[in-house]
Amino acid sequence: VPQEPQGPRYRYNENMIDWEGLDKIGISKATLEQQGLLDSMLRGYKTNKLVPLTLNIPGVLTAKLDARLSLIPQENGQVGLAVHGIRKEPQLERPYFGFNFSEEDKKNLRESGNMGRVADLNLRGNTTEPCLISIDKNTNELVAVRQEHVYIPNEIKGVTLTPDEIQKLKNGEQIFVDGMKSNQGKEFNANLQYNAERRGIEFIFPKDQAFNQQTLGGV
Repeated sequence: VPQEPQGPRYRYNENMIDWEGLDKIGISKATLEQQGLLDSMLRGYKTNKLVPLTLNIPGVLTAKLDARLSLIPQENGQVGLAVHGIRKEPQLERPYFGFNFSEEDKKNLRESGNMGRVADLNLRGNTTEPCLISIDKNTNELVAVRQEHVYIPNEIKGVTLTPDEIQKLKNGEQIFVDGMKSNQGKEFNANLQYNAERRGIEFIFPKDQAFNQQTLGGV
C-alpha cells in the first residue's frame, strides 16, 4: 500500500501563542491538549471539530457560540486565534477576494463543496493568484488554497495517475479512477477531487455505494 503524504511540519510553536488572551474566551492550553486539537492547530490546520466559546464584551454582550479554531500570525510576532463561526449559508452572492461566482460555480459549491475550477483571487493587494475554492461543510465558510500549494501524489490507493489526471486534479476538476485498493484489500472505483478546505484529495462515491466520502492527505 503506498504511503499517504505526510502532513506539513509545525508552523507554530506553543510559546508564540497569547494564552492569556485565549483564557478570556474560555480557551486554555490544557483544554485544547485534552481534546487532541492543539497538535493540528500548531501544524496550521483548523480544529476538526467545533469548540464552544464565550465572547464577553464588557457592558455590551456575552455571547456563546460554537466555532472551529485556527492559529493566525500577528504583526507583533505572536500568534492569535482565528474563529471560524457557523454561517447560515455560504456567501456566494458577493465577490470573494475580487472574484465573482458564476451560477455554475455556485451550483458546484453547494452540491459537492468544491468549485471545480481555478479562480484568480486578489489575496494580497494588486496581483491575483490562481486558487482552488471549497466550502467548510461544518461552518459554511469559503476556503481557498493557492494552486501552487496544491499537492497531488503520483499514486493513489495502488493506481498510478497520468500527468493529465494530476493536472486536472490541480485545476480542481473531478477525475474517475477505477481499480483502487482499500486498506482492507478490496478493489473500488471513485471520483477524485482536491478539497481546498481539507487540503487533500477527496474520494466521491455514488450514493448507493457502500463507502463513505473520505479524504486522503490533509486532516
